[in-house]
Amino acid sequence: MRATFVIDQKGIVRHQVVNDEPLGRNMDDVVRVVEALQFFETHGQVCPAGWQKGDAGMVNTPDGVAAYLSAHGDQL
Repeated sequence: MRATFVIDQKGIVRHQVVNDEPLGRNMDDVVRVVEALQFFETHGQVCPAGWQKGDAGMVNTPDGVAAYLSAHGDQL
């Protein structure tokens, strides 16, 4: 088995992936996950699907999601 864990500053596991031996991991995605966690810790906003460093985040409320989708729905 191969595993990757992303643990926040408080010691909480925020992301984990376990692959069977024949399956490799994607380190670019691990970096993206770490950057998303850092974005959340800095800005308090969550990262929507497909988020990349430099993209907008969104507030995790019904109004925040609606505002994000209104502004970025054409890009999804």
